[in-house]
Amino acid sequence: MDTYNRTITYPKEAFIYLMIGIGLTFAAYLIIQSGRKQEAQIKNNNESGKDKDNRIFINKMWDQREKIGDRLVVFLFIMLAVLSIFDFGRALSLIQPLILTGMIGYSFLHIMRSEDEDMKETNLQPRKRAIRYFLRLIDYREHPFSIPLLLFIIIVMTFLLSKHFGLMLSLETSGNPRYVMSLPTSAWITAGLVFACAFMYIIQHCNFFGIHQAEQGEYKVIQIHFAEIIVCGATFFIWLVVLSIALFTG
Repeated sequence: MDTYNRTITYPKEAFIYLMIGIGLTFAAYLIIQSGRKQEAQIKNNNESGKDKDNRIFINKMWDQREKIGDRLVVFLFIMLAVLSIFDFGRALSLIQPLILTGMIGYSFLHIMRSEDEDMKETNLQPRKRAIRYFLRLIDYREHPFSIPLLLFIIIVMTFLLSKHFGLMLSLETSGNPRYVMSLPTSAWITAGLVFACAFMYIIQHCNFFGIHQAEQGEYKVIQIHFAEIIVCGATFFIWLVVLSIALFTG
């Protein structure tokens, strides 16, 4: 995305990397699905208490998230301020990756932490059958193919294919976007939601970095859906307008 304004087209390797990423996602899904037969055995091992559960450490970090977050923000601010003295452009280019890293870290702690029993047992299912069916389709405890992932792939494909078809997208990266945020910025934020959905699916079905598998309640799923409405809704609108301008005014 940062090199989009250059006159050259993206190399074929970019398409290959995208296909590899999608293929690995499907492969991981199939591997986890094939191992779901061992889910009962994993639960029994977890209940026995023989294996150390790193969720205890995650819970401690979650309880101190504000303190840890404040220190990280101060450290990163000082680091960027010092770096900007020597290379302002490099410091500016690090902001979006740092925001994405922060989103990934926060979502990791939030998903992996122990859920309150009251929240876990809360029934948030709607009464209408059609809505319940739709929510089952986007229940990321059952599959990793989330709306943010689909939208992110669409945006990346739009970037890759636009130059091949002679289209020039108006990304508005000059610092004054008309839609509050530019398409590249919204894509970065959408990528953070992709990780949150993936963490939800992984910890629902298997152990992860020493954190034992645990059933995830509906409350966390609804929280992700709420974030999707805001982030994915705005991102989809921006992508649609940018693509329409390129198609009909280019």
